[in-house]
Amino acid sequence: MSSPKENSPDKELLKAFKAAGVVEYLQYLQSGRRIMWTNFLAGITRGFGITIGMTVVLGIFIWILTQLVSLPFVGEFFQNIEGHIQEYAEKTNYTDEFEEMHRLLQEISDKQKQ
Repeated sequence: MSSPKENSPDKELLKAFKAAGVVEYLQYLQSGRRIMWTNFLAGITRGFGITIGMTVVLGIFIWILTQLVSLPFVGEFFQNIEGHIQEYAEKTNYTDEFEEMHRLLQEISDKQKQ
């Protein structure tokens, strides 16, 4: 096979492909190791970015919530809710739920024995 002439359309097309980076891209696609390494690094970078981003977003969200607690009406609302939750936890000590679960488990056990 002969090489393309100096001014042939094939030679011009090859120059255009090289200038556009198509040749390097095709070489990249033919190397499995290179593709895996690139994807591995991209995955690590994405994971790191997600971690940092979520830390910042959650930090801002928690900061906003702490600011809301000091507002007159909203803060009182949150404090009342917290008080009701603590009161319920102290009053029941969650014994009602545990007794109900124990009773249900005993019924299931009795039915399986029959």
